Amino acid sequence: MIIHARKLLTPAGWRENQCVAVSGGRIEAIYPGEGGDLSADLLAPGFFDIHCHGGEGFHSLRPDWARLEKYLARLAACGVTDLLIALSACKSPADYHAALDFIRQAMARQAQGDLPGAVIQGAHLEGPFLNPRRCGAMDPEAMPAPSPEAYEALFGGYDDVVRLVTLAPEREGARALTAHLLRKGIRVQAGHTDATCEEAEAAFGWGVESLCHTFNAARPIHHRDPGVVNAALLNDNVYCEAICDFRHLHPNTVKMIYRLKGPGRMAMISDSGTVTGLPDGEYEIDGHKYLVIDGTNRVNGGATLSCGACYLDGGVRNLVSVGIPAADALRIASRTPAERMRRADIGAARPGALAHFVALSEDLRPVFSLIGDKVYSGK
Repeated sequence: MIIHARKLLTPAGWRENQCVAVSGGRIEAIYPGEGGDLSADLLAPGFFDIHCHGGEGFHSLRPDWARLEKYLARLAACGVTDLLIALSACKSPADYHAALDFIRQAMARQAQGDLPGAVIQGAHLEGPFLNPRRCGAMDPEAMPAPSPEAYEALFGGYDDVVRLVTLAPEREGARALTAHLLRKGIRVQAGHTDATCEEAEAAFGWGVESLCHTFNAARPIHHRDPGVVNAALLNDNVYCEAICDFRHLHPNTVKMIYRLKGPGRMAMISDSGTVTGLPDGEYEIDGHKYLVIDGTNRVNGGATLSCGACYLDGGVRNLVSVGIPAADALRIASRTPAERMRRADIGAARPGALAHFVALSEDLRPVFSLIGDKVYSGK
């Protein structure tokens, strides 16, 4: 398959009139030229959402094949070619196990070519080793003390699935758990945390490499108590997740993260959930009630934000709307999350990488996505 791009986003920036040859699901060659089997005004690496709990009625802790298929298809239509399915803190080990077994089965089905849509690259455990003081929309009673023993009791059989763990580094036992996870090759980030600046700086020295949805569910910045957010923003080696729906963060706050971290350390996430992608209104799904206001799910009578209001394509357009260059916005949604997860084969238009692309119109609307040898129409 040959794709012609009027403009192709490469690690070196935009290149005009490029052809991308794809074979066996990977990029075989990139060269100047005209014509091809597919054409795109703008062609960029597909988006990699490393923090998403669901959408279109699917919830990551409630396995359902039909809803998952709908969700993965919707993501592909939005230019998201890869994802980590995030699991929030819950009280039931059985629920964790059922969800992780389901993710494992889904990954196996995709490896066999039996489950279309965005490719599941593993699971992101957003907990349960968080700080109840910064629980956000989660249950504060579902956050046990961290330790290698506690982790193994809950998740020890899922090293083939778990790729990223969010924890509160200030809690006793967090350092030992971090070391344990890193030995397994599992990445670790701080989140739902009340860490001071000093505690966060220490954790970044242990190997905690990123901050979960920066500013949200974290100790806020105060001029005499700068906290974990300040420490993350000022550490050049730390990645900062950012929900770019302009609901969870004010546009100027998003711009501040960009100015301080740059496109190489700011990683866009959707933090999408069950009702992301659904119209405003009240929903009851699997016995759970949801209130969607202005595209965002709210809990506690509307007082607390829950899941993100848009997928990554919407986040890219939001960044560009406040003056961030399109090339940087696209990198923040693709290459940077991939680099954070040590995936050199995702997020970059280079020979040998996976052929995961999003084709976009001039106004950054997805026209189609390519995932291996399958083409998905844009939304």
